[in-house]
Amino acid sequence: MTLENSKKKEREGLSLRRLNYIMSTVTVVISIIMLISLYMTARGYGDVRDDTEDFIICDRSANALQFGSDYLTEQVRAFAVTGHKEHLDNYFIEANVTKRRDNALTDVKKIIGETTAYRDLEKAMENSVALMEREYYAMKLTALAYDIDLAECPEEVRDVKLTDGDAALSKDKMAELARSMVFDSVYKEYKRIISEATQSSIGHLTELTEKTMERSLEKLNVLLIIQRILVVVLVIVIAGIIAITSVQVIRPLTRAVPRIKNEKPLALDGAYEYKFLAKTYNKMYETNRAQKKKLKYEATHDILTGTFNRAGFESICEAGMLTDYAVLIIDLDNFKQINDTYGHGVGDKILMKVANEFKRAFRVSDYICRIGGDEFSVLMNAISLEKDREAVIKDKIYRINDSLANGDDGLPVISVSAGVAFGDADSDINRVIKHADEALYEVKNNGRHNVTFHTGE
Repeated sequence: MTLENSKKKEREGLSLRRLNYIMSTVTVVISIIMLISLYMTARGYGDVRDDTEDFIICDRSANALQFGSDYLTEQVRAFAVTGHKEHLDNYFIEANVTKRRDNALTDVKKIIGETTAYRDLEKAMENSVALMEREYYAMKLTALAYDIDLAECPEEVRDVKLTDGDAALSKDKMAELARSMVFDSVYKEYKRIISEATQSSIGHLTELTEKTMERSLEKLNVLLIIQRILVVVLVIVIAGIIAITSVQVIRPLTRAVPRIKNEKPLALDGAYEYKFLAKTYNKMYETNRAQKKKLKYEATHDILTGTFNRAGFESICEAGMLTDYAVLIIDLDNFKQINDTYGHGVGDKILMKVANEFKRAFRVSDYICRIGGDEFSVLMNAISLEKDREAVIKDKIYRINDSLANGDDGLPVISVSAGVAFGDADSDINRVIKHADEALYEVKNNGRHNVTFHTGE
């Protein structure tokens, strides 16, 4: 081959310099497109995450308002029945310092504004505040009945004006009237209205969140379509380069096409440009998969204990997959006192300890759920397979309490109370849950630290 022919051959081919320029240009363009796509997808998942977090905050706030109202009721009733001033002090700490109800209303308004869900919660708050006037009156009567120095009572109690008739009552009659005012039908009607308004708010919050999530997911679907289009364009560009590149590019790209079509991660081999592309694609793929998995998990699980949360509990109940089952509603005895005494950090450790005891005691096929602050539920499926199901459940609860009584880990000793009801495929799951609640209420009224089974209809 002559020198002239050699130079001609070089001119007909693609020089390394030109190939490097082309490959560099293509790499930059691909990188920019993929980074934009990844950024937009990450933003889409961020929107879904933010919507989920907003719902969790609103849901917790709504329940906090209900809890705050119930806590005030608990303290005023305890004060009316016992005359112990500590209950009076607890009441006004919650009402004037902790302010769970006020804070809950503020948090919900910040997130969702003047919506139906907020107005329902505002209605619950208004009735809770209105109920306080009746509670102040009952506390004034109780203070007088038990000879508590009014100077040591909060201003709200001191300023209450008794009617002439009530002021003339004997101490026993004052105490009796005070107890009546916080247990009669008028008081219960206020509580019913507060509870219904709170539940209505939670229902509207769920509906609002579902609509918001639908919009966010629609945006994500559009982004995924754009990503697929980008992948197709990318394949076309790479196919053009294959014709002028070496085996280092052709072979990896040939293997990549079916994997991309099947939405699988790419192998990291071949030329540098291809490896860069594969890493970017795999990062996007793994990010998408991890985000979906994380969102699905967090939506149905309690982060602290690793058990199902209330949403997961409701999902299991609504799925219709329980047959010949048992519903256990389990409450931690005197958990609030431990929280108040040792702090929420210790309280969280106790919740995790109790959850671990449940996981050890119950079957893998059972569903362990944390449905409230210190309230758990266990759904035992196919319980009819046990020879004596009540004895089996009793044994589990007793073993759990025996284990919790061991304070070697330095945590305060705690116990649990459980109410149990049974159902089958034809049972109304909500009614079975209600029966389990009633059984738990019976345990609490009889000293706690035990398990009771619902026997009536």
